[in-house]
Formats: sequence, C-alpha cells, structure tokens
Amino acid sequence: MQFDNIDNSHKYLKDILCIIRQGISQKHPTLNKKKREGLKTQQLVEIFNVIGTTGLVSDTWIGAQKEHEREKDTNKEDVYFHLNDDNYTRVFYVEAKRLPKYKSVNSEEYVTGVSTSRNPSGGIQRYKLGSHGNVELKYNGIIAYIENKSIETWLSHINKRISEEYPNDSLLASTDYENEFVSTHSYLQKNGTFMMHHFWINLVKN
Repeated sequence: MQFDNIDNSHKYLKDILCIIRQGISQKHPTLNKKKREGLKTQQLVEIFNVIGTTGLVSDTWIGAQKEHEREKDTNKEDVYFHLNDDNYTRVFYVEAKRLPKYKSVNSEEYVTGVSTSRNPSGGIQRYKLGSHGNVELKYNGIIAYIENKSIETWLSHINKRISEEYPNDSLLASTDYENEFVSTHSYLQKNGTFMMHHFWINLVKN
C-alpha cells in the first residue's frame, strides 16, 4: 500500500533524529540489558536533553523529557521532545520497548499487546489507536532494547507480526543508518497516516 500524504515539512524532524542518533551512540556502551527499561530510557533522555539544548546539532532549542502525561487519560509515552516556547510544544514522541519483553524469551509488545489491566500495550498499536502521539504530528518513534537474539531475527519477527496484524501498513525498512528503520502506518479509528522511526540498540553482549 502506498502512502503519499506524509507531511515532509516537519522542520524539527531532522534535528530530532540527529539528537537521538548522537545520544544512542554516546550512551550505548553504558546501557545494561539487566537494568529496567525505565532506567535505560532515563539514561538516554538525559543525554538527548543535553544534546538538544546546548546547540550541538542545531540552533533550535529542543528539550527531551521522560514520560509525557496527559490531563484526560493515563496513557503516556516514554519520551517526548519539546520546544522552548510558552507551551513547551511537543514535537516528537518516542515509546521504548524491550525485545523480548520483560521476563520472557520470545514474546514482545512491539506491534500489539495487552497489559495486565487489559488495555492495548503494543508500541505500534497504541500509535495507531491514537492513544500515543498526536494526530497533528506525522512522525513518531520507537526505541528497542535488543536483549537476546539478533537484530535480524527480531526484524523478521516484527515484520511478520505487522503483515499479520496490519497487512495494509508497511514493514520496517532499513535506512542509511545502522539498526535504524522506518515504517508507515494508518490510524485505526481515524483517517490519516504517520511514519515511525525505529531505533534498535543491540544489548545482547552488554
């Protein structure tokens, strides 16, 4: 399925992707697969914030924070990037996922899932439902901590799941950057599409 209505004018996207890439590169050696997902994400958010607010990649001030909360519901993304304006305008959201999910060998909640409270817990799923992200933003992100098996094994598995669960969406496709992928998805309960940027961090030997 072709998606030709993706908004390519997101003027902060290039800088945000650069912040994420640089942050992951700097923190990768210190990330420990045995630590909780939240602790690993916190390490990344701290370096994202330094890079984005000190002019290392852009003249635009772009802050990063952990756990974006809304007033009207309890859904929250693990990371959000924002501007330094009066509203701290959110410009990019990122969900973090372990591969495999905690205390499992093969299971994942990257594509779809159900939480202990019986709510949708899949990374891609929640963006498609609109419970994550913002429909006005055409770009979102997922960071995956690869804690066993290989990148290639998980890529095959995730793409198989996407083809089964969401056959009209695109599969994860490689980019010019190592262990970075893109995919395009349609919303489940509203019109429109969005693009996902996937950053996979190999922690198998960490």
